Amino acid sequence: MEELIAKRYVKALVDSSSIDELEKYNSILKALSSLFKEKEIKDILASPEIKEEKKCELLLNAIKEEDKKIKNFLKLLAEKKRISLIPDISRELQNQLYVLKNEYEGKVYSETELNDKELKEIEDSLSKKVGAKIVLKKSPQKYDGIKVEVDSLGIEISFSRSKIKNQIIEHILKAI
Repeated sequence: MEELIAKRYVKALVDSSSIDELEKYNSILKALSSLFKEKEIKDILASPEIKEEKKCELLLNAIKEEDKKIKNFLKLLAEKKRISLIPDISRELQNQLYVLKNEYEGKVYSETELNDKELKEIEDSLSKKVGAKIVLKKSPQKYDGIKVEVDSLGIEISFSRSKIKNQIIEHILKAI
């Protein structure tokens, strides 16, 4: 339910802003989302005892932004008692920016360290396949092979050593 509400707010922002403005708002909302990770601030923002105006004032002081549109946006969220949606709105705005720019971000999980050339090759081949620019970030993790995820496109590709080994064994057993 909250995601649907966040999508409506993001749609309003997208419809009324340029891409440059959206990128600026995205960085502001990401910064505000990080506040929700701190327990004390999260408790203050979720507290029913603190008036929404004070919560809004806290957020506005945190960003120190002069842009009237984002200020009014935050005031509207406070007025409608939807400040808690800021992390969802931030994620949805990031996804909309990916769509608008036809650029997507993904992660590569691998136990072994990939060099920049290998990462670039994976990016280029995946970009050709999907018809959009893909930017991959390394994410070292215990994975028996390589796994590429682009969540915003719903893409997951993995090559596991153990899976390939099992398939070779199966093939040999079928041949016998």
